[in-house]
Amino acid sequence: MLQKIDIDWDIHRMIEGERRGFDEPPYVALRRLLKLPALEATAAIGAEGLSWHEDGVSVPHGSLARMCYQRGRQVFEGRFLDGRLVVNDKSFDSLSAAANALAETKDGKKTQLNGWNYWEARFPGEQVWRSLKQMREEYRAKG
Repeated sequence: MLQKIDIDWDIHRMIEGERRGFDEPPYVALRRLLKLPALEATAAIGAEGLSWHEDGVSVPHGSLARMCYQRGRQVFEGRFLDGRLVVNDKSFDSLSAAANALAETKDGKKTQLNGWNYWEARFPGEQVWRSLKQMREEYRAKG
């Protein structure tokens, strides 16, 4: 569960200095500074936080994320946290941005993937993986 805390200027500077980009949430950098495991490895994530929304699809905060590429040769796992997709301590605005930053062709080159075709989500408290592409298609069908 994410909680708000007061910090002094020196701590703020340390966190900002550790961040790997403006897209990375400060708590990810703080977890690294404290040598805590990445959120993907922690057992419990609280329900408080912003849901991720895109193209009529909403995924609750704390949901697991998974992408399989090249018939399972490349598998990426992360979480939807505070309105963003976080994988390997990197934060992404869109499914495609994440897919293209992470996946590589057989030749080791960057991809140009439509992330909707690859990402799945598992909502907190559920055991079933949901295709985000299918969720978007269902939303559009209700249109």
